[in-house]
Amino acid sequence: MKYVRSDQLLPGMVSLKSIYDQRGVCLLAANHVLTLPIIFQLRKQKYPGLYVYDEYSEFENLKQVFGEARRARAVKAMHALNIDQVIFFATSIVESILHMEDQLLDMAQLKENNHDIYEHSVNVAMVATVCGVGMGLSDFQLKELATTAMLHDIGKMAIPDEILNKPGKLTPEEMTLMRTHSEIGATMLCHVDAVNDEIRKSILMHHENYDGSGYPTGAKGKEIPLYARIIHVADVYDAMIQKRSYKQPFNPLEVIEYLMGNAGIMFDIEVIYSFLRYVVVYPVGTTVTLSDGRKARVVQNRQDMALRPVVVVLGSKEQLDLADDPSCYNLTIVAADCVFHEGDGLEPLGYGLSNSGVAG
Repeated sequence: MKYVRSDQLLPGMVSLKSIYDQRGVCLLAANHVLTLPIIFQLRKQKYPGLYVYDEYSEFENLKQVFGEARRARAVKAMHALNIDQVIFFATSIVESILHMEDQLLDMAQLKENNHDIYEHSVNVAMVATVCGVGMGLSDFQLKELATTAMLHDIGKMAIPDEILNKPGKLTPEEMTLMRTHSEIGATMLCHVDAVNDEIRKSILMHHENYDGSGYPTGAKGKEIPLYARIIHVADVYDAMIQKRSYKQPFNPLEVIEYLMGNAGIMFDIEVIYSFLRYVVVYPVGTTVTLSDGRKARVVQNRQDMALRPVVVVLGSKEQLDLADDPSCYNLTIVAADCVFHEGDGLEPLGYGLSNSGVAG
């Protein structure tokens, strides 16, 4: 953290503590992203300054849709294959998201360092639920969707650790074995009363591609259950944004280009549309490069405008609304501060992304 005088505050900085005026009225809540109107108000109130987070990485994990304690308990429930507890936490995810002020889900809320198949499943459940909200699913459907997402990779319990954790590309034989996890998972849940046929079928088919090129059945289009189509997008997205021992996280632009480029091929176009409305591509605090060469920091995102946030140009106080400002219509974001690893080429079906997270 660091102390910053009011005359040096910039949009995008994040407050460390709540501050109050002499009457005890809260002027600014803790962990709040500063905007120009807020800064002007603080100066008008002659507030001398405040403590802010000096690195956005410090802030990334503070605003969790699904808190760390609950996440840990959910992971434990999946480890133990405690289905009743998994359903409880899936319901908790849905309720948390439905009670958000808006349903925009920030990429920064999903990033974890020690990422295993269970934490991945929690992330996939969060992304899938947000997409489901955007597609108008009922509360009951959302809870089923979140449950399916949390259980989608449960079959990997039967895959040897040396394959799940292999720091490199799988051999054809290893990939064949890895691809059995969806069938294993569906079979494991056959006699679990709390898991219905729709959930089991979606777990079985979450690697099916929209054009029929997926596995294990080669189903296509609407033959693939809706939950599976949603989870497929969430699954690939989470794998791409995560850092692994063998790769850096993909650049947000590469992620979006890959998902959009495979709409109608790997993915249901309707799911991709909902994803783009509700999942934030450039979290607040991300440093981006604009098409005119200037560097800027993201200070605000809007629903339906995932690729065109509000930014502040670094080294100045100029704020640019890439969505609504006519003078910015020719500007695009050409790079972001995530590192894209050139060696991680993606292809439909296997995508070469992850052993324990997605690939297979």
